[in-house]
Amino acid sequence: MLTRAVPRAPLSLPLQGSVRNDRDDIAARDCALKRDLAALSEKDAEFWSFKDNGSREHTHAYFQYPAMMVPQMQGELIRAIARVQPTARRILDPFVGSGTILAEAMMQGMDFVGLDINPLAVLLCRAKIAPFDDEAATEQAHRLLENIQNDKCEKVQVAFKGRDKWFRSDVQIGLSRVQRQIRCVENVEMRRFFWVALAETIRLSSNSRTSTYKLHTRPADEISSRCIDVPSSFQAILTRNVENMGKQKAILAENDWLESGRYKGNIQIGLGDTRTDLAQGSNAVQSDILVTSPPYGDNPTTVPYGQHSYLPLQWIDKDDVDPQFDDSFLESTHEIDSRSLGGRRKNALIECTSLFEMSPTFRTTLELLKDEPVDRRSRLAGFCRDLEKCIDPILSQLRPNSYMVWTLGNRKVGGRIVPLDIILGEFMEARSATKVASIDRKILSKRMASKNKFAATMNAETLLVFRKASADAAHGT
Repeated sequence: MLTRAVPRAPLSLPLQGSVRNDRDDIAARDCALKRDLAALSEKDAEFWSFKDNGSREHTHAYFQYPAMMVPQMQGELIRAIARVQPTARRILDPFVGSGTILAEAMMQGMDFVGLDINPLAVLLCRAKIAPFDDEAATEQAHRLLENIQNDKCEKVQVAFKGRDKWFRSDVQIGLSRVQRQIRCVENVEMRRFFWVALAETIRLSSNSRTSTYKLHTRPADEISSRCIDVPSSFQAILTRNVENMGKQKAILAENDWLESGRYKGNIQIGLGDTRTDLAQGSNAVQSDILVTSPPYGDNPTTVPYGQHSYLPLQWIDKDDVDPQFDDSFLESTHEIDSRSLGGRRKNALIECTSLFEMSPTFRTTLELLKDEPVDRRSRLAGFCRDLEKCIDPILSQLRPNSYMVWTLGNRKVGGRIVPLDIILGEFMEARSATKVASIDRKILSKRMASKNKFAATMNAETLLVFRKASADAAHGT
């Protein structure tokens, strides 16, 4: 369910169905947006790779989340849409992840709605919208660090299957001291900010390799010989995050987007499944822009967002994340991923047949894999089935003629490239959406192995820009 994090009265926006937005005006907007995006590519053939301008700054640098989108790229896309649709005020990201789009929306003074199935993603986003008061954060951080140093208790605060596999005993004691003292902080928003620093500390101090987002143990000799000082690591990360908060605060304050340290815009963040929960959290104000990248739940061959989050979430108080976050999310290292798109593949090959008429490309691709092991075909079927289930809930939250930006990677299955960009385009065409632009970009900053035991991993992705149908077209008139 979506919960309102920063209340504010809904903005009074001009309706897009007004006289000015007739078909000629809409077509002219489409052309202008396509031309604007093409001009950026023509100016620099590698523009969209952001080879020399893809660094993570401000709140983007709080935590190393898997496969984060390039902030500068998403910012350019939002600005391009805002130029041709100046009344756009509210952005939707139904797979919000670490909050890249959220932070970019705030940097442009926009309202935002975000949803994710991963509790750690929800925590990150809520920490990124907490009051921008770096002075208070510095003061409380000093007090917290002093309390951690004074904590001599050796009790380990958490118990879960695999705890001793993933953490040395001295690391467990250090993390427990940090956890105990964070719990003593009175303000929940400040606690969330501190939990994020602890989450990054856990990522760096666990026995799992940091060279991959999957949970893989380090060699035994490396585990025993590593020099790990949990309080010092936590202090360094927390100090960095406070500095990054201050940098974003300066930008927001300069543009008069803060009031008493809080962002003026309307921000809603929720923990839930886009297929079933997005519409439940809706309100009278629809969004003007969609910017998103759907995650794969098929963690054997793709990015395991949930697996990467499993260890940090063991140490973080669930009540500080979201009321919907319960023990069921951590039943196994794969549970969160299994709840994501394509994560549960039972009956997928049967259920997906209803999509064949809508997407001939999907049907053809599945037929080409007929000689492959059934598990490979079911992974593709499950993802496409679940992706299609998201589209109507998403469209219901967008105004007529809203622009949508989807970032997709065309993965390989059985050595064949799966044209997900074309499949998504056919899903959208079936709903009378208009494809405005398509941009191919190299992924130069991806931190993953170039291959795994199943296939080569993705090193390129496609940006697809669509426009939702007008109200008349959506009803077939």
